[in-house]
Amino acid sequence: MIKRFIGRQRQLRALQAFYQAPDRHLATIRGRRRVGKSRLLLHSLEEGKSAYHQAAQLTPEANFARFREDMCSALQPLLPANLVADLTHAADWRSLILTLGQAAEQLGRLTVTIDEFPYLSKSDPSLESVLQEALGRIETAGNPLKIVLCGSSISQMEALLEHSSPLFGRSDLNLVLQPLDYLESAAFTPAWSPVEQVHARTVFGGMPRYLNLLDDQLSVAENYERLVLDPDGPLHEEAARLLNAELNEPRTYASIMMAISQGKTRAGEIITAAGIQASSLQKYLERLEELGLVHRRRSVDAAPAAKNLRYSLADPFVASWYRYAIPYLSALKVRGGEGAWGRFVAPTLDSDMAAAPATFEDICRTWLTHHLDEFWSGEHGEVGSLLQGSGDRAAEIDIACELGRGGQKRWLLGECKWQHQEVDHWALKQLQDNAGRRLGQANVEKWLLFSKVGFDAGLTAREDTRLVTLGELYQVRSGLMRG
Repeated sequence: MIKRFIGRQRQLRALQAFYQAPDRHLATIRGRRRVGKSRLLLHSLEEGKSAYHQAAQLTPEANFARFREDMCSALQPLLPANLVADLTHAADWRSLILTLGQAAEQLGRLTVTIDEFPYLSKSDPSLESVLQEALGRIETAGNPLKIVLCGSSISQMEALLEHSSPLFGRSDLNLVLQPLDYLESAAFTPAWSPVEQVHARTVFGGMPRYLNLLDDQLSVAENYERLVLDPDGPLHEEAARLLNAELNEPRTYASIMMAISQGKTRAGEIITAAGIQASSLQKYLERLEELGLVHRRRSVDAAPAAKNLRYSLADPFVASWYRYAIPYLSALKVRGGEGAWGRFVAPTLDSDMAAAPATFEDICRTWLTHHLDEFWSGEHGEVGSLLQGSGDRAAEIDIACELGRGGQKRWLLGECKWQHQEVDHWALKQLQDNAGRRLGQANVEKWLLFSKVGFDAGLTAREDTRLVTLGELYQVRSGLMRG
């Protein structure tokens, strides 16, 4: 299957601007494994003005030899014999990087990309200092050499930018890659309907590596069975591989994630279900947040230090593994993946509030984030939720965004209905009642209703209400979907 490059247009433009700017020399890119860092870099590189190296976990000597070999292989057809000889015979990092600077002068500019840079710096801690010195000389001389450092170890890549690092203050571009949004993800499977797209996002998420494996000539169920539920499927052990590669205590982290997947969203609930010490939970959750596996939610009207937090699994693919595969591993080993969607996934996919309904809510929040200018042109807060309060304020609102400040403050408030029936006036009344309990007499700029299947005719004439169908969510920026 041919890999498609989809999305990442903002990051692509940023990289191209970096390559072309004469006074910018160092860039960093970080993000989780499978998020598409290497694909973005390879797609962005300029032919005839770039050299790429994929680092590995080897000895310092082997790492240096591989890097030098890759540089020679990429640049030999482009450079005069004397420079090729200098590259070939460079005996250390310093001389090799300075020779690459000479190559950049010869070519007009040169971008050297080091993928998984932490492998190199871990095997040879002096490399960062060597780069610091070389970059200083390059900047002073106005040399057109550009270096891009990329890595999946979030903490190690962030450490490059900290005050204690030799490279502190050197980086001119710092990109953090997140999973693709719902529209970019849908572009991988244009033959699927919007409902199928929501189901696909619920079980596969937005990681390009997984999306590239999808076949939209098959159903979502068939794809999930062959890729994930089948014991021989390419993604069957992906979640376990991810935890084992990134974490020192994968069993403890897996227990925490299992608890969250079962609806234990508060700290006390997670502690009890996972069987861990209360004093240890925070460090585990912080590490999972750093990896993009757990998301910490607070009400949009809460103070930054508020303790009324909810936790959810941030990666839908990992969440689906804990929800639909882990509980049934024995059955999958015996019977295989065929028919497993109907037995284990379909019965609760649309009714479990942590499954498709939660995906739909996230999509609605993303849509509103991108379309706020339709409702408000001034200052505003983040698009989020109003989590359930206590006592008289015991109500929850799916979509909430604070507009303006002080006496001019207003709200956008919305309800998301992932159901088989049309949404009618009772949904609006429920939203308004919840707003009254939660916010009192707050001014509401617009009521928003999002529906899977559409709306009752009695709602369509209201000027204070914006109705958004599932079809509109997927058609606003693309004509990819059918029906």
